[in-house]
Amino acid sequence: MNANLKLYLREMQWLEDDFADSCDFELIGLSSHLPPQRLCWELNRTVGWSLQFSHLLDIAQKKGNSSHAVYRFNESGDAGQSAFHVVENKLPEGIIARFQGAAALDYLVHLSEGCEQAAELIPRLRKVKGVNYVQILDPLNSGAIEHLALIDLVDSAK
Repeated sequence: MNANLKLYLREMQWLEDDFADSCDFELIGLSSHLPPQRLCWELNRTVGWSLQFSHLLDIAQKKGNSSHAVYRFNESGDAGQSAFHVVENKLPEGIIARFQGAAALDYLVHLSEGCEQAAELIPRLRKVKGVNYVQILDPLNSGAIEHLALIDLVDSAK
């Protein structure tokens, strides 16, 4: 193996480790026929959140860009401040999460550190009117890590 290849592999491992360290959130995929504002209304009603529109997440696609709506709910508790995000995943213009079956999922639920655990939240999400399917996704292998890892920074920059 030549020296350049060894250096490249070492740098790639460092980048993968860096992404793994910054991945302090859990990710759930939802399938729903509802538009984003209606889904968030149902989540607010059933789960007890107070999701509100936050911003549009622009994603570069092969043919142009896609703009995915992001809804946010902040929660304060004993563990400090945490945030839930609901992000449109699948649009005609493009997809954010592509792997682990996520390309077929309509929405992503981003649970920041300090939030309720994804496994505990799943049964409550299955009771939401309009939610057809719920799946836990590995953020590192979903294809969405680069777009969702810093979503809290985007919100706090406003």
